[in-house]
Amino acid sequence: MIAMSPPNLKSLFLLFGSAYLLSSSLRGITAALSPYFVQEFNLTPNELGLLGGAYFFGFAFMQLPMGAWLDRFGPKRVMAVSLVMAVIGSQLFSAAQSMSELLAARFLCGAGVSACLIAPLTAARLWLNPAQQQQINLWMLMAGAFGLLVATLPAQSAATIVGWRIMFSLVALLFIAIIVAIVIWVPQANVSAKSSVQWFLSYGEIIKSRHIWKIGPLGFFNYAILVAVQTLWAGPWFTNVVLLSADDAATGLFWMNLIMLFVFMALGFFSAKIIKSKRGAEGALKIVLPLSLLSLLCIPIMGKEASWPYFAAYCVASSVLALTHPFVGQHFESHQAGRAIAFFNFLLFLGVFVAQWGVGLIIAVIKQGGHHLTVAYQVSFYILFFFSCMSYLWFLFFENIPGIKRRSWKEEALH
Repeated sequence: MIAMSPPNLKSLFLLFGSAYLLSSSLRGITAALSPYFVQEFNLTPNELGLLGGAYFFGFAFMQLPMGAWLDRFGPKRVMAVSLVMAVIGSQLFSAAQSMSELLAARFLCGAGVSACLIAPLTAARLWLNPAQQQQINLWMLMAGAFGLLVATLPAQSAATIVGWRIMFSLVALLFIAIIVAIVIWVPQANVSAKSSVQWFLSYGEIIKSRHIWKIGPLGFFNYAILVAVQTLWAGPWFTNVVLLSADDAATGLFWMNLIMLFVFMALGFFSAKIIKSKRGAEGALKIVLPLSLLSLLCIPIMGKEASWPYFAAYCVASSVLALTHPFVGQHFESHQAGRAIAFFNFLLFLGVFVAQWGVGLIIAVIKQGGHHLTVAYQVSFYILFFFSCMSYLWFLFFENIPGIKRRSWKEEALH
């Protein structure tokens, strides 16, 4: 059998980026299509939050085994096999007739696409130089932003024309095409299966890293809250608080995600300089994140006036969080990269599940207490702001916590 040469930057991005684009569309589609689901299945805010969060729970559930499998079997095998679950989940979602069936299908979708980001980042760590790793990370985020863009006005328009069920069947077919392309064109990585340690025990060194616990709360709270708002709760805010129509809400989501697409494009040009600068990614996070917190606070303060430009400002100010993934992966040995990124992703997407369902619970409880729906949304966003502030302060003053010794990322990884 003729050995395949390692893929270059462009081919790697084309193959894995298409999968991540499609997975991001699945991730964000509940925001634009929430009026359809609420009407057809008579969903409460609590159930809507659970439906959105089920995808992320499935995603988080598979992160740790995916990371271990990536280090052991390589990106090609893991990616191709995991996407089979996404095919099944998408098709089941298109045929769902109850809330329980919707939840099970969304869980399968999330589990199936759980390798769509960590697989290309692991492949980049194996086959590309550090500068190219940064570049493909930002390109992947651009693909994700484009996927979220597709999940707004285009998805809402398509649902109006052909129905949301047919849309999910088409998504299943697209995943099948991507699986075939990956099997044909992606080479098998030179990975070692020498370790017989169970996958959950193989995370011991990752979990012991002080730096994972320094940046982890930013993933579980700040980054997760950004994703939760962008992929679900921005849409219901537009329809229930600002009182926009479904079409106008989808249009607002479209412009919000279009701006994010251009932000990631710009960030792609500057990320290498940021990483190499004196302050580095850590300094950028410390400096820019207060703007994110301020933008998030403005949303509940403005209430009915907080339409999509306020959410766009929050997303733009939070875009610096995109530096966290390569920041984690680059400071671990190559044989640990998959697990390190996976563990951070586990914290991130578990946080998204908690945030999406939590907001729905808060809204439902406050509404049942006799308060106006607008007040319920405002209180939930104040709570999101509080936890974002706490995790940022943890990150900012981590070195001053008693018992924490100062040590560089690289020293910790090699320790």
